[in-house]
Parts: sequence; structure tokens; C-alpha cells
Amino acid sequence: MLSVQTGFWRRVPQQCKRRLFARDFTIAIDGPAASGKSSTARAVAQELGFGYIDSGSIYRCATLLALRQGIGAETDEHSQKLVDLISNAAVDIRIKPNTRGPMPGVTGTGRLVVPDVQVLLDGEDVSKEIRTPEVNRLVAKVASDGGIRAAVLGIQRALAAAAETKPASTPGVATDKPAIPGGVVMDGRDIGTTVFPSAELKIYLDASAMARAIRRWDELNSQLKEKEADAAAARRQTASDELAQDSANTATPEPVGYPSVEDIARELEQRDYADINRQHSPLRIAPDAVVIDNTNLTFEQQVFSITDLARERMGLERKYDDI
Repeated sequence: MLSVQTGFWRRVPQQCKRRLFARDFTIAIDGPAASGKSSTARAVAQELGFGYIDSGSIYRCATLLALRQGIGAETDEHSQKLVDLISNAAVDIRIKPNTRGPMPGVTGTGRLVVPDVQVLLDGEDVSKEIRTPEVNRLVAKVASDGGIRAAVLGIQRALAAAAETKPASTPGVATDKPAIPGGVVMDGRDIGTTVFPSAELKIYLDASAMARAIRRWDELNSQLKEKEADAAAARRQTASDELAQDSANTATPEPVGYPSVEDIARELEQRDYADINRQHSPLRIAPDAVVIDNTNLTFEQQVFSITDLARERMGLERKYDDI
């Protein structure tokens, strides 16, 4: 019977295989901080024409709310306040074209154009604000709270359902859009173990602490350069106003420095320990996950490997074996 079924399957047209398998396909990408989950997930989503959700952005939004309101998760009262805030907040994650070129800290040939992500919190674009060192230092503590995780879980699943109809794509970049939409890629730390335990493909991305620290430093350094460029543009904008020009000349803000690579590596190791040992939904490798150590991989190698794994499980031919 098995040989008959196999023979039949080989004769099924490729387009029929697409209709049978390229629907409601979930890719869960987990891993420690700065392992490249977000950029990799976006690129994979674009390659497959799937929707994309950066679940870490939701926890970062909760952390930003905590910082703005001056509250934390130290007590049950504070925890409930933050749960109420994030539960009532409107979080939206949107894909938009990449206009900045290669991503900082990403190595490769430049063949992949990774779409940008815009994160809106109650209609405000907080894409940059949720990536500051202040948020980086507090997000693990916020994410360890059980009540907050329960609130975010509902947001994750709702956003994933909506993202299935909003494929990640950059204009001019070809994608393998499935015949029936419904695929989504989500990255985080408990996607394959808690959020979507039945995901069709689970990936665990890992890398050495120093490799991750260098990537994070590159990201922060890029943000610093953008801030300095924005400040310079603002000063030029007011150059025609003599008073404003005089003020700018006498009160130019000093550049804000970021931690060293070594400091970031220590912070990442502390974050790893907190994520692995937290009580609620700790960072774990799902038993059926494919583990990829990308310490010495190019960005394209890891993206194409995951894309081909997904294609295989959807009954499609591999595409990147010769690359």
C-alpha cells in the first residue's frame, strides 16, 4: 500500500501539491537575544510570501509602557497595572519596504533585501524607541511575568491571524507566494513551545555570546549614527533663524555612547540566564525543532536553509541547494 501511495504522490502535479500543503503553514523561530531571529524571520517570510510577526516587539511595547508610566513588575499591583496597559493598548506590526540597504551586523552578498518593520503603539511609531538600551535592560524582567505573558499570548495569536493576509514583501523582490494564503512566520523565545506548539516548522537559532554581542553593537551603533544625522538635519533646518542658530551653536548635544561589545556580551549572558530560568514559558528548544547555529553562517545561508526546509514540508521542491 505504501508503494502505491508513493507512486501516486509522485504523479500529483506540483500545483496540486501547493493547494494541499501551502495553507495555514506556521514557521516558529526561537532563540536567545541577538541570534538574528527577527531579520531571519522577515527574510524567510518574504521569500515564501508569508505574513510576519515579531513577537519580541510586543514585549518591548509592554516594557516601553512600563518605563513611560514609571511602573515595573516587582509587585502584584504593578504587574496588574502593566497587564491592563498592554491588554488595552493597540499594537500593530507592519511590514514596509527597506530603503536603508543591508542591515547592520548582517553578513552576506547583499542578495537579500530584508523588509523593515514598523511597530505602532496606540498609533505612535515606536519602532526605534523599543530598541533603546533602556528597553533592552528591562525587557527580560517584564517578559518573565506570568500575567504579562498571558496577555501578550492573546495579542500574538491575534496578530498572527491578521498577518496571514498581509504577506511580507519588498517591491521588486520576487517571492514564492503560496496558491492559498495563510502562512505566517513568527519569532520569539517560546513560539514553538507555547504560542504555536503545533507549528509545521520549528527553528531554534543560536550563536555564541560574542557573535551576538557584535551584532547587537552594530545595531546600536547604526541607531546612534541615525540619531546624530537627524540632529544635524534639524540644526540645518533652523539655520535661517539666527536665534535658533545661535542656540544650536552654543548648546549642541553631546553624542550618546553605547556600551562596549564586552559589556553587551555580559548583558546578553545575563538575559540568557533570565530567559532560560524564568518560571513562565522559559526559553527552551522544542523537541521537534531544527537547531541552527549561525555563528559562522552568512545571513543568506541561514535564510535559504530555513526556506528550503519549509518548501520541503509544504511538498515543494528545494530551491537553494546550489547556492
